[in-house]
Amino acid sequence: MVASLAGVRHKLQRAEKHLADLNAAIQRWGAAEQKTHPFVLDHQPQRKRMVIRHGKFAPDDPDWALIVGDIIHTLRSALDHIVCQLAILNGNDVSCCEATYFPICICKPEFKKAEKRLKHLISAAAFARIEGLQPYHATDEGKRPASAFLWAIHHLDIIDKHRILLIVGKKFRTIDLRYSVNEGPFISVGVDQSWRPMEDGTEVASIDMTPLAAGAKPEDKMRMQGGGTEAQVFIDETGCGCDGIEVVSAMSACIDRVSEIIEIFASEFFSS
Repeated sequence: MVASLAGVRHKLQRAEKHLADLNAAIQRWGAAEQKTHPFVLDHQPQRKRMVIRHGKFAPDDPDWALIVGDIIHTLRSALDHIVCQLAILNGNDVSCCEATYFPICICKPEFKKAEKRLKHLISAAAFARIEGLQPYHATDEGKRPASAFLWAIHHLDIIDKHRILLIVGKKFRTIDLRYSVNEGPFISVGVDQSWRPMEDGTEVASIDMTPLAAGAKPEDKMRMQGGGTEAQVFIDETGCGCDGIEVVSAMSACIDRVSEIIEIFASEFFSS
């Protein structure tokens, strides 16, 4: 078998496809929110205002966590495939790949265990390159090793083997909101488009009812239109650097890191 990174690149492409699926799933969730228009009108006559609140949010989509797990596992597998191909490149039979893996460590003593397993299978130069990529080197730059995206890939892959990752919608914003009174023309509402907590009853906008107060009647009816909802979805409770980062951005950063590593090994060891 000839050593090649073709399969590794296919893995990366699959992760990118999963990322597109994740983004699409989140966008579908937002579109469903928009169709239902779950707004609650909170009339406050003493303030001559109508406060528009978001009603009950749709539940988080369970597919989010499953797709993130697919992305992470595919990236972790791509890294392991690199080491398998390095072992083949070093003259080993393909059967050696059962013992190869890409070590990812946040402390140097852990990496020493990998040295015992891998050093006889791959070249000294390749092993040194792997060591140089370890997250524990982040301390040399004043950073936390656990914040490295390479560590996130390893850590999230372990979590996903044992439990569903917690992927939650935490923030939303509403745009393009209009109202109509008694079937009259729709009037645009000035909506604060900043990100707000994704909690039932969160205020979306406030309408000054003073111009309507003089002719107001108990039977008046108000209709809402528009109100497209955008959501920010986060990974939470993992203990790694992805916590608190918008999930599509976090997964994109993980993909970019693996892509960088693939290109490093491609240029230094598989260029011929």
